[in-house]
Amino acid sequence: MSRVVQFVPRRFRSGGNVGKYKKPSAAELDNEALAVTREVAKQSKKKYYDPSNVSLDFSLPNAELIRKIEEDAKDRMHKRIKKPAEDWQENHPIDMVSTRKRLRNLIWGARISLNKNFSPLDVGDVVLLDLESTELHLVVDKPKDLNTSTYTLLNHEGDIKYIVREQIRLRVPKVASNRILNPLKVVQQEKKYLGVAPIGMPDSKFSRSAEALPDELRKEKAGSEASPKRSDGEFSTTGDDFIMAQAASQLLTDTDVKTYIVPLPVRRLLSKALVEASITCFRKVNSYSRNLDYIHKILQYDENNNVISSARSIPIFELFEIFSKFEHRVRHLDQAQGVDELRVLNSQMTYLGLDGPTIVGKKYPDQTKAGFDEVEYSATSYIAYLVALAQNPRKWKINFQHSSKTPLSVDVLPISTSVDASDALGFLKADGGKTFTKFYTDFYANKKDIKPPHHLRQVMSLLKDFVAGNIVEDKMVESVVGNLLRNIDHSLDANGLRKMPVIPYSYDFSKSRALEIIYSLENNEWYNPSKWQAPIRLPGTGLSPEADVAKAYYDFIDKKFSSKEDLEKALNATPVEPSVKEAELLDFNDGLSTQDESSVFDSWVDSDFNKSDPCEKVRYDFADVPIYCIDAATAHEIDDGISIEDRGNDFRFTIHVADASSFIKQSSMLSQIALGKGATVYMPEGPSLMLPQFVSKVCGLDATNNNRSFAIEFTISKSSIIDYEASRSSIDAKYIMKQVSDSCRVRFLNIKSNSRCITYEQVNNILNDESNIEKFAKGSFEKGGTEWALFNLSRVATIFGQIRAKHMGALNFPGDSSKISVDYLSREEVGDKHFERTKEGYKMAIVGRNAERVPVVTIENNVHQSEDSKSSELVSNFMVTANHAASEFAFRKNVPIILRTQKLSWRKRVAKEVKEILAGNKDSRVSAKEMVELGKFLTAANYQVKPCGHESLGLPRYAHFTSPLRRYADMVNHWIMAHYLMNQKHPRSKEVIFDDDAMNNLSYVANHLQICQFVVNHAQKDSDSFWQGSFLKQYFECLQAGEIEDPIEFEFLLLSDPKRGDVSCRVTNFSGLRTTIVANDTLKQLFESGEYEIGKAVKPKFTVKKIDLIEHEFTVELEST
Repeated sequence: MSRVVQFVPRRFRSGGNVGKYKKPSAAELDNEALAVTREVAKQSKKKYYDPSNVSLDFSLPNAELIRKIEEDAKDRMHKRIKKPAEDWQENHPIDMVSTRKRLRNLIWGARISLNKNFSPLDVGDVVLLDLESTELHLVVDKPKDLNTSTYTLLNHEGDIKYIVREQIRLRVPKVASNRILNPLKVVQQEKKYLGVAPIGMPDSKFSRSAEALPDELRKEKAGSEASPKRSDGEFSTTGDDFIMAQAASQLLTDTDVKTYIVPLPVRRLLSKALVEASITCFRKVNSYSRNLDYIHKILQYDENNNVISSARSIPIFELFEIFSKFEHRVRHLDQAQGVDELRVLNSQMTYLGLDGPTIVGKKYPDQTKAGFDEVEYSATSYIAYLVALAQNPRKWKINFQHSSKTPLSVDVLPISTSVDASDALGFLKADGGKTFTKFYTDFYANKKDIKPPHHLRQVMSLLKDFVAGNIVEDKMVESVVGNLLRNIDHSLDANGLRKMPVIPYSYDFSKSRALEIIYSLENNEWYNPSKWQAPIRLPGTGLSPEADVAKAYYDFIDKKFSSKEDLEKALNATPVEPSVKEAELLDFNDGLSTQDESSVFDSWVDSDFNKSDPCEKVRYDFADVPIYCIDAATAHEIDDGISIEDRGNDFRFTIHVADASSFIKQSSMLSQIALGKGATVYMPEGPSLMLPQFVSKVCGLDATNNNRSFAIEFTISKSSIIDYEASRSSIDAKYIMKQVSDSCRVRFLNIKSNSRCITYEQVNNILNDESNIEKFAKGSFEKGGTEWALFNLSRVATIFGQIRAKHMGALNFPGDSSKISVDYLSREEVGDKHFERTKEGYKMAIVGRNAERVPVVTIENNVHQSEDSKSSELVSNFMVTANHAASEFAFRKNVPIILRTQKLSWRKRVAKEVKEILAGNKDSRVSAKEMVELGKFLTAANYQVKPCGHESLGLPRYAHFTSPLRRYADMVNHWIMAHYLMNQKHPRSKEVIFDDDAMNNLSYVANHLQICQFVVNHAQKDSDSFWQGSFLKQYFECLQAGEIEDPIEFEFLLLSDPKRGDVSCRVTNFSGLRTTIVANDTLKQLFESGEYEIGKAVKPKFTVKKIDLIEHEFTVELEST
């Protein structure tokens, strides 16, 4: 221990002239300092002590110290940098020059295509972590096991960076393959030396191993106790690389924590290529931004030649193709202004194929886009193009598939959006912010004769785009709107007009707060802001005149026809005049007069529907066997059913599907509208149907009298069913699935009054009845009866589910059976009681200040469609098997169809863990804890034509066939199969069911439908989450006010632990919200005691911390016990 020297300077010592202090001279001060130093040196018997120094002796002469420092530095440099580089080169005897060139060509010269974009995140991908930068990173490693979620990146300097998938903003797949990178061992474990601080990075779990110790310490510890076991939880999944680097540099010296380095030769191989590619991208961005500004002007006219009044979505690669064609012609525009610029832009529209007649919906391309998914583009140009798009958020919005970080489409925002936003921002940044704040304060105080401020419409439009997410990552918009919201609340507080919110939002400038302000200015009616989302284009929102025309046409059909006979009479009546039949809509924004609307719509009907069955020559009569159509009592379409026939040694199963494709022409207006929609949108307030309700009446399997069906038929032997039930072996499982594939036929059938519509609840009652179970076990049911059929269907459906889960790698995740619906009622109908319980759930009225209509939110748990429902399992497994069987039939016959694909990228260790999980689950389902672990690796399913499996379903081929009334992909596949069967049976037939242009553009159509599915899913999810959040906010406010007599006992499913912060949860019936429990001491103690654990459902007492309707956040804190 160092000694403390007690020394008192002379001038402070006791003396005779106390109080007569004289300021010392400079010379005296120097002498005094020298005296102090001498006295300290004299009194101190020990060497100079520096707690951070463990190797240098400062008593040595300077020359020797310098020599020692130089030797130590060279030794550390050799051990930490040169030796790993020498060892790497010794183990990798490669030609560095040719390898560097090869890697440069792969990275700098990388190519991108639509099909490559479907690949999951993997080693060899190049990624961007920020769309405001072109700094590229190479993925060099992926999660090693289910407990890890981090990917390892290499940046342009050759440094290691750990990230989670959510941090990636953009990626270019398959730039350098595993086959090239893995042999290079880009990242390797660092060898530690005694007393030398490591320079490598620990992994995200700070993994430990005795092998990580210096040799001397490893020998000492041989045979001693192992290192204490650390948590499996990751220490950093947020990219805290600086902190981890600091930890590695000093604190991990002589420890058993593994650290990792990139050897110097590998840095030289890769970093220069990444730098060159990054710089190439950066140099292109400015010119690309200018070119995209011109294209944005061109695209203000949509493919129907209308000036767009709402956003239009374009596939990411279609816009890139337009951009690539346009790039070399931009010089004509650089020198044009005013009228000349407009003339040149018009000529570009013709050149790019963007002009044409007005239509409703989405037409098939006039120009063949065969191989649309295979066309390759420069990856550096693609990256620069996307960065340029991202830098103009008021003109473009990129839609990403978040799980795979794949850009799907670009929303071309109308110029009115950009102009309104600029006007609103200019107004608010000046004195308009104060003006608007005063206006809103006076309005909220119900003052009379309030004069609306200038640009009120523009400000409201900006707020709606801000809330709906139409303008994203615009720092100016976020800043100005945030200031406006704060100023409004400060003004309301100052005037005593605002009550402090009972339940706070996530932020004081939350989008939810902006939504409240919009509502209060628009009569306080609470409605779903998802309808403002740019790409969804719902009718009746005032955003899409085209959608309104399509809705008017659907209403016209539903009103005009009530039966199949009505349609037949209209089609066989006097033909429509050619002049009317060729009528065009010149501009949707101009609307249609009643007379014009009727004549135009009549002409469309005449060309939309087939007068006779185009598949008549290949349609067969189905036997008089019951077809069980199992669906919810509230179902809008009955589009599928199942029949079973006992054929002695075999069962023959036929899945019947509504045959809309035989009624609707592929080239019709109705088809174009349906293609534009892509799918039915199911919102809590009610669906926006892909097809008119009349089509369901005519084609649905519940239609009266004779009907048509598209049928998928396969046969399974009874003996194979018995064998599998006895053995549960892989051999017997594969044999059953082989029978399904080999025996499958796709047919078009006539069905009489065979359909038996039955609800999920009714089927469950039959299957769960103890007496029925006993009768089935004894074989005493009457063959062909309802009970006999349903029990046998349920038996085989269970086998299908088990086979896929146990033997084919299917992931059966626990689902959410809750259903949410919204009905608008008058205040009188609602009354004073806002909350009430229902048979299966709850109802909550969302009451505004002065709104005349009140939304009543009903949330119910539909037990008959839950994962434990036998009827739901029956339908689900048969539909999956039917879709698989039909796709196998198409593959066998070499018929191209639109497939539903999904690729997963497992490491071998992860794949082994997944296999063990699936083998250990008795009920073939993944637990909540396993769902969290597996969810980190899942990617979205895609529509594509290129053959590929659906890995999470465990199937080598899969396509959609069973829901043509609500999915356009199913319609396309029906038309294709009808076309194939007609050509096989009658090759000289002139009947054209699916034309060559459509077939040549199948990849293009598949990509469009993938975008539609993304838009639909996004809107549905946002809508559910919004209404769930609205329900909870109103509920807890009523609860605090003492208005709830019978409170809800909320159930939280724990999905993480508090080792890394707040705990993620899923709340029963409110799974659309991102729920977290604050990691306070109470929660930590419950986890430490084992009372709480991941995957457990708990019902604690809690306090609500915040609810956000737009951010979809729900945060609670446990109360102290």
